Amino acid sequence: MSTTDLTNVPDLDVLNDRLNAVDFRAGWNKVAPSLWPFPRTDFVPMHWRWSDARLGLDSAGRLIDTELAERRNLFLVNPVEGNSYSTLRTLVAAYQMILPGERARTHRHTPNALRFVLDVPDTAYTIVDGTRIDMRPGDVLLTPGWSWHGHGNDGDRPGYWVDFLDVPTVHLLEPMFLELWPDRWQNAQTTTRQHPFVYPWSDTELALAAAALDPRHGQRVVLESGQFIPTMTLAVHRYPANFTAVQLRTTANQIVLVKSGRGSAFCGDSQIDWTAGDVFAVPSWMPYYVSTSETSELFVVSDAEMQRRLGYLREEQGAAAGDNSHALQ
Repeated sequence: MSTTDLTNVPDLDVLNDRLNAVDFRAGWNKVAPSLWPFPRTDFVPMHWRWSDARLGLDSAGRLIDTELAERRNLFLVNPVEGNSYSTLRTLVAAYQMILPGERARTHRHTPNALRFVLDVPDTAYTIVDGTRIDMRPGDVLLTPGWSWHGHGNDGDRPGYWVDFLDVPTVHLLEPMFLELWPDRWQNAQTTTRQHPFVYPWSDTELALAAAALDPRHGQRVVLESGQFIPTMTLAVHRYPANFTAVQLRTTANQIVLVKSGRGSAFCGDSQIDWTAGDVFAVPSWMPYYVSTSETSELFVVSDAEMQRRLGYLREEQGAAAGDNSHALQ
């Protein structure tokens, strides 16, 4: 098409067609709005049960070894149209299991990753950049982007944990790289649990005990991991029995792992009845609160740190969290 074709235009419909033909889309002729007054998402609240995940992983353990599947894991996939991987828009979580005597090969990748340990023998471990860190239940272990990491189990029973990664964010931005360790396995040069990449549950428990009770978050401890993983915020919440938190709404996407306890999450129009080991997803800008039937501890991974750095993070509480008219204030 020549410039003349765009000059001698008899009417707007013809102009629109001619602009489309050279891959312009006129702002007055959008297929759909590009801006809207408050956040919206296709992702939905979801609940995955630890009882189901454990049975599925145990079955997989009889059928799949680490030669066939580099990581034996079950991704928590939000069932929205076109999605076959992500838990929420920017985050993905997965239950993972490693059998006695197994090693999951060493690799590294652009995405940041971390794991919350559910149930492992004392001799299950991860090796990150040559440092072996033995796992304990309740630990949070970091694998910052482009860190070499592999996992092993020298015990006599399987080990289980939940992985959290920002892979969907990397998919959106597209700087994905993956590299495999040349000889499959990086041996440890040192062994320690005193490392910036491990948050032992014993330390977290002491911090929780010292935290004040907040009506929104219960007793809350934020793990200061931003210098290593700038795309995710990690927090642990402890709620007393028969406690109902103040309703919140945040632009952050949140994946919640139940370490202990029992209760319900109210997310939008959904009620999620959870117990220890379960995971549930809270999409961006969806009103959310929890109510406990017994003392409960929840581990929350969100993209709040990334949104804060970009200037996008907003949060509302109480009545405002259920009313979109407050979104522009």
